[in-house]
Amino acid sequence: MRSRVRARWLAVAAVLALASAARLAPLSAQANPFNDSLLDRVRAMERAQTGERPRSLHVLKIVESAGPLSNYVAVADSQRIPSCWSVFQIRWRDRWIVVDAAADRAALGPTSRAVFFQDRYDRLQAAMQGAEHVVLTHEHVDHATGILRGPYFATVAAKTLLTAEQLRTLLDPPGRSVPRLASDSAAFFPVLRYDFLFPLAPGVVLIKAPGHTPGAQYLYVRLANGRELLLLGDLAWQMEGISGAVQRPEAAIRSLGEDRDALQPQLDWARSVATRGDVAIVLSHDSRSLDALVRQRILSDGFDIRP
Repeated sequence: MRSRVRARWLAVAAVLALASAARLAPLSAQANPFNDSLLDRVRAMERAQTGERPRSLHVLKIVESAGPLSNYVAVADSQRIPSCWSVFQIRWRDRWIVVDAAADRAALGPTSRAVFFQDRYDRLQAAMQGAEHVVLTHEHVDHATGILRGPYFATVAAKTLLTAEQLRTLLDPPGRSVPRLASDSAAFFPVLRYDFLFPLAPGVVLIKAPGHTPGAQYLYVRLANGRELLLLGDLAWQMEGISGAVQRPEAAIRSLGEDRDALQPQLDWARSVATRGDVAIVLSHDSRSLDALVRQRILSDGFDIRP
């Protein structure tokens, strides 16, 4: 047991050391970093890493619901569409990273019509226990609560690489959309500090993207078969937001306290990447596009937590 704990903390220390080595000019000091050269920079950082690339990217829907498209994107279309709270597993041959942690049933509230899948939530918890690392795309209830209120808090927190911005937001939530982390629990988390790009593991690069929340970040993933994916979290809730570079409805923007000026260049960049067609865009809540990626065998449905 001691050897396993020591190995895990050595792995975390190695990641944090890489973060220090990877520091670039502060994001706030750069002109719009979401420009035409960004994808090339991300790819170059990924190629510079050595080691086996991940074999697959898995998706698990913890909650499924539906609502008018106009609830998710600032468009006039009222067609009813499926939505979900999803989590992801980046799977190597002998290890994995979990991306996001969803939330427990209680987070839905007593009047919600959404369907919560307890068996999938339990599988997520088991996956986080066995993960090399857990990372969050951002700090909202439906992405972070599965850690903060999870049944294996101490074990999972020790594997969760919160960015400094994420930790600050969780300790002092700006509103009800962010769960509160007790101050005496902060020490359980390793803190990852980087400025804009960070090579998390072979095949995985983090991209800092404040706007939806102060600690929002995206993940670029390149699989062993060469397939490239961008996990964009909640940059948009549905692909219509990406294809049209359209933000959320005004009521949602105000409720979430989003930074419109920061988000628009990110949406414009994501649309340009999507138009190229060589990188798959993965959104956390777009059930339709996730299902399509599974049908195309770009994503795998369900988590693989075998040793």
